[in-house]
Parts: sequence; C-alpha cells; structure tokens
Amino acid sequence: MINLIALAIPVFFALIGLEVLVARWQGRPDYLRFNDAISAISCGVGSQVAKVFTGIVGLVLYTGLYHLSEPIWSVVYPFEPMSPWSWLIAMLLVDHQYYWWHRHSHRVNFLWAAHVVHHQSQEYNLAVALRQALFTNLTSLPYYLPLAVLGIHPVVFLISGALNTLYQFWIHTRTVGKLGPLEWVLNTPSHHRVHHGINPAYIDKNHAGILIIWDRLFGTFVEETEEPVYGTVDVLESFDPVWANFHYWSRMWQMARRAERWQDRVWVLFAPPEWSPEGTKEIPEVDASTFQKWDVPLAAGVVWYVLGQFALVGTGGVVWLLLMEDHASYLWLALLGGSVLWATWSWAQLFHRRRVGVVSEGLRHLTVPVVVGALMVESAFQVPAVLAAALVSGLGLALVISYRQAWSTQTPVAAAATEIAAAR
Repeated sequence: MINLIALAIPVFFALIGLEVLVARWQGRPDYLRFNDAISAISCGVGSQVAKVFTGIVGLVLYTGLYHLSEPIWSVVYPFEPMSPWSWLIAMLLVDHQYYWWHRHSHRVNFLWAAHVVHHQSQEYNLAVALRQALFTNLTSLPYYLPLAVLGIHPVVFLISGALNTLYQFWIHTRTVGKLGPLEWVLNTPSHHRVHHGINPAYIDKNHAGILIIWDRLFGTFVEETEEPVYGTVDVLESFDPVWANFHYWSRMWQMARRAERWQDRVWVLFAPPEWSPEGTKEIPEVDASTFQKWDVPLAAGVVWYVLGQFALVGTGGVVWLLLMEDHASYLWLALLGGSVLWATWSWAQLFHRRRVGVVSEGLRHLTVPVVVGALMVESAFQVPAVLAAALVSGLGLALVISYRQAWSTQTPVAAAATEIAAAR
C-alpha cells in the first residue's frame, strides 16, 4: 500500500518554507529557529523509523481482531467495507478515539512520557507539527483496536488514520488567525495554539484531531483569548531527539527512587504530570511578551552543514526507508533506519557544541560508503552509488575537520543556558 506520509514529506517541507516567507511578510523574521526546527523534524524522522518496526505489531493485531470479530460485525455492521458510509464512519470513529487517546496522554504519566515529545518545542510552526515521538504508535493502539471489532476494514482504518494525521499538520501555525464559523466544528490553528500553550488556562485543553466538537461535547474546549507561551512547564533544555524521547522516562524513574512508599512508586506511572512524591506542583503564570525561550546560539558553519546533511540523510534517508518498507528485509530497514537516527543525534551534538558531535560526524562520514554499499548490494548501481557516497562523505568530512575548532570551542551549552536562565 502506498505510504501517504512518505508522499507528503516534500509537501511538508515546501509548506514550511512558504510559512517562513509569510511570517517574514507579517513582520516575524525570527519565526523559525534552525536548531529547534531540525530537532523537531528529527523527532519526526525517528518516529517514522520506529513506526516501520512497531507498525507491523498494530497491523497484525488489528487485522487479526477484525477477522476474529467477523461473526459480530457482519451481523450488526450494515455497510460494505469500502462503501462511502464506511469511510465516513471510520473517519469519525478514528477522530473520536484520537481525542480520548490524546486527552489521556496529557493526564497519565506513562502516556505523557511518549506524547511529551510533541510539546517540547517552545516554538509553534509547521516544523513542530512533525515533532512526533518514538512510542506513540504503541500507546495509541489500544484506543483503535475497538474499531476492528466494530467492522472497520484494516485498509480503511489505516488510510483514515493517515488522513487524520495529515490534517493536523496545517494547524501548527501562527500565521493564520481565526476562521469564523469553521471554528465551531473544525480544529483550527487558533484552537490548537491553545493546546500547545503552557498558560494555566490553556493546560490540557483542545485535544481534538480534526473535529473540535469532541472538546465542546466533553468539556475540554477553551477559546484562544491571549497569546500562548509554548512548550512544556518543565523546559527540555536540549535539541537531542534521542534524549527528547527518553528524558521523561528518566524523570519518572528518579521520582520512583525518591518515593518512600511502594504505592507512590507504582503511582508514578499513572499519576498526572504535575504530581510528584513531594506534592502537586502549581502551574506558574506566564506572559508571551516577557517569556525568555531557552536557546543556544549556533556555532559558525553549523547551519549550512546540517542543512545539507539533513537534505541528503534526514529527508532522503527516511523517504527511501518508507518507500522500501514493504519490500526490504528488516535487517536492511534497520541498517538504513539506524544510520538516519545516528545522523540526527550527531547533528544535535553540534548544536550543543559538544566535541563528541565532531567525532561522531567524522566517524559517520567514514561509514557512509560502507552502509550505502550494503544497502545497494543487490542493485546494478551499487558501484556508482558507493563512489557518489564516498565523494559526498569526503566533502562532509573535510568540512567537519575544517570547522571543528569553531564548532567545539565557543561558549559551551551549559554557559549559554545559564545566561538565558539568568535573563528570565
């Protein structure tokens, strides 16, 4: 089956570029920070890589349950599996179940540990829409399995889910204001800006996917009345996409270790995010006009280097992975997916001015021709592909060596973060 997300990736990047141009026209030259955007998109790349391996689990379970439940839904479900009514019902049910998964993911710690990745950016733009987590595909699965029992065909379910995800891309923008009567029915940029806000009045509101009617029906709707401050209450001071996915699990582990009662150690998994063994934390008031975002100034040469590498490895690698998902072995997919994840982690270390980033990039360039040769072993184009990879990697390695001092000897990330924290 055609992967809709893979086909949409070029469109995503084109729209991100258009959004930046519109923002500049609106007088917002700092609308998108390069390091934050690459970090967000890298999380999305990791999510797609993980989904190649975890998605089969969901597909097998859903398909198996669908066939096992045939005696039930064949009697009570009145429509043909591919009829227009089936598609309409599937879209509504997927959206409804998405609402409840999303709402619970903000109130249950082990679900929040997966979903928090999407909220960590202190920006709000189309790049943030791509900021997805490694494990959400697994945490959302139990919410969608009932649709199999109800008779929603696996293909209809998969496409409906993809369309639900694709719809939510465009609502991650500050360039679009309120949309009149559409605000009553649809989830819009205004409604979703509220959802990403850490203003106390906005916390845990507007969980909708496509239809805002679920929030209106179930009491979680709030109108956008003040400019939101974006991110999470506890700021993730990192551009590392790997740490972004595991830091909250680490935090829960530390809370469990601090807890004196065994009940609290278990409750850590199911408690709301504001809970801790020491007590419930208050959500502080914030003001968008005075709030200072966490950042690290980019070192010389990093922007153009990472941009070029991301176009080749991040974008090209993940599109290749998704297009080959149904045709290649899991060993092949793991080799390509692992190489892409290594690259995204390595670039984050450059953003943080860590010497390990320079070392990692150097080693990665040395391995690229070998990896390409292994991936193209059955192709007639293996030799030219390896030669091209060696040429490009040689150029990349030369840039890493020439820039190594500028990248690793400027103000360390800890000092930069201290300066920003002091300015708050």
